[in-house]
Amino acid sequence: MKDLFDLKRAVHAQCLIILAERIKYAEAGVEEAREAGRSDTKSSAGDKHETGRAMAQLEMEKQQTALGNLQDLARTLHGIDPDRRHLHFAKGALVQMEQGLFYVAAALGKIRVEETDVMVISPGSPLLAALIPMNIGEVREFKGARYRLIDIA
Repeated sequence: MKDLFDLKRAVHAQCLIILAERIKYAEAGVEEAREAGRSDTKSSAGDKHETGRAMAQLEMEKQQTALGNLQDLARTLHGIDPDRRHLHFAKGALVQMEQGLFYVAAALGKIRVEETDVMVISPGSPLLAALIPMNIGEVREFKGARYRLIDIA
């Protein structure tokens, strides 16, 4: 594994790529739902028509909400400076624990960067709340698991 600080830059870049892909698919989902609503309007009649249109509208709203959430995550990520070094848990920190690496940025889940697994977590995650403040070498418990802080970048 490369230097933790260099890895953090690669993790941040991968997060941006993943979010851009998810946003692209969400935009396609919104457009697909919009088209479904249009085609249903043209081809249906009566109660069936109203039910189909309502379902298409609900699907479009669901897709738009998902897209909005992804765009919020992207704004959060774009607001992080991956070149900033961290000494404590904070947004933008890559945290090395005995259990693995955690990038404090947005709730994206587990990603793989340069053959290394990294859990990308929200700054508001319960795990992070349980571990703050913590010094290198310190051990804490969370939901029955022991967490030892090894390093922060």
